[in-house]
Amino acid sequence: MISHHRIIRTCLLLAVSLMAALTVTASTAPRKKKAGPKAEWIEKVYDFGAFDESLGRVTCRFQAVNTGDEPLVVVSARANCGCTRPQYPAHPIAPGDTLTVSVAYDASGRPGRFEKKVYIVTNTDEHSTLSIRGTVIGTSNSLRGRYPVEAGRMRLATTVMPFGEIKKGRTGKHTMKAYNASHDSITPTVSGLPAYIKAIVEPSTVGPGEQFVIFATFDTGRCPTWGIVNDSITVSDGSGAPSAVNTVAIVKEDFSSMKYEDREKAPQATLSRTAIDFGQFERTAKPMHMTFTVTNTGKNPLIVRRLHTPDRAVTATISSTTIKAGKEATVKVTVDPSLIASGELLNARITLITNAPSAPSQTVRVVGEPTANP
Repeated sequence: MISHHRIIRTCLLLAVSLMAALTVTASTAPRKKKAGPKAEWIEKVYDFGAFDESLGRVTCRFQAVNTGDEPLVVVSARANCGCTRPQYPAHPIAPGDTLTVSVAYDASGRPGRFEKKVYIVTNTDEHSTLSIRGTVIGTSNSLRGRYPVEAGRMRLATTVMPFGEIKKGRTGKHTMKAYNASHDSITPTVSGLPAYIKAIVEPSTVGPGEQFVIFATFDTGRCPTWGIVNDSITVSDGSGAPSAVNTVAIVKEDFSSMKYEDREKAPQATLSRTAIDFGQFERTAKPMHMTFTVTNTGKNPLIVRRLHTPDRAVTATISSTTIKAGKEATVKVTVDPSLIASGELLNARITLITNAPSAPSQTVRVVGEPTANP
C-alpha cells in the first residue's frame, strides 16, 4: 500500500518537472518582433548644382516611406546653419504612407560652394541626417565686397600681393583668394613671374561659381635686390582675359644671429647730410647735381647693398659700393627738371641700404621748387 507521504512527494516532483519544461519552452520559443514605425528614406542627399544667386531661396524635398506597423511622427528637424530651413508635417504618417520634408536654402549674399546638414528626430530608435549642397554663382553686387576686381570671368580679392618683410635667405608666402563668376569651368594661369616668385593655383580647374586661391612664394635667396622689391605678374582665366597683380616684398638683412663682439666690429654708415635742397629752379633748366658722402665710422668694411629712389626725376650714383673703415664714398644726386610733372614740387627720397646692423636703411630727402617758365 502506497503511503500518503509518497503520493504527495510524487505530485511535487511532477509539478517541478512541468514548470521546468514550460520555462525551457518559453525561453526557446521565437520572440515576436517589436512593433513600431520605421522611416526608409528614398534619398538623403540633394545637389542643387550651380545656380545664380539672384534666385534667392531654393527648395528641395526629401521623402521617406513608413515601412513600420505604427504611425511615424517627426519630433524635430534642425539645420546646422541659419540659412537652411527645414519644414515637416505635424500629423503622423500612417504605415505605408510617405513623409515629405522640405528644405530651403537662402543663397542671398552667399556666393560659392555650400554643403549643409539637416538633422531629423522621429519617434523611431534611429534618427536621420539629410544633406544639401550646391554652388551659388554670385551677382556683381554680392561679389563686389569680397572680390572687387573684375578679370574676365574671374573676380579677384585684390590686385596686390604683399609679402611683407622677409629676411635675406628666407622665403615669404602669400595667398590670394579669387572666384569664378561664370557658368563654365575655367583654368586660371599665372604668368610673368620673376625667378624668385613661384605661384600655384588651387584647384587647377575651377567649376562655375567656385572659389580658388593663388599660393605664391618669394625666395629671397634668388632675389638680387635689397629693400622694397616691386614686380607685376599676370593672372588669366585661361581664355586670354589677363589682369595685372602687383607684388611687394621688403628684403632685409638678418642680423639676429650676430654676436656681441661682431656688432662691436660692425661697419657704420654716417651720412654727411640727410636732406638736399635744390631751391627754386626753372622747369626748362638743365639737369642739376649735388653730392653727399657716406663715411664708414665702424671697423669692418661697409657694403652698400642698394642705393635707389622711386622718383623718375631723381637719380643717385655712388663712387664705391665697398667702403673701408675710416673711408668715405661720394653719392652724386642728379635732378632733371623736365621730368617733374607740371604743378608738382620736387619731393623725393633716396634710400641707402648697407650691411650696418645699427642702421641698415637710411634716407636722404631731396626737395626743390620748380618755377614757371618766364
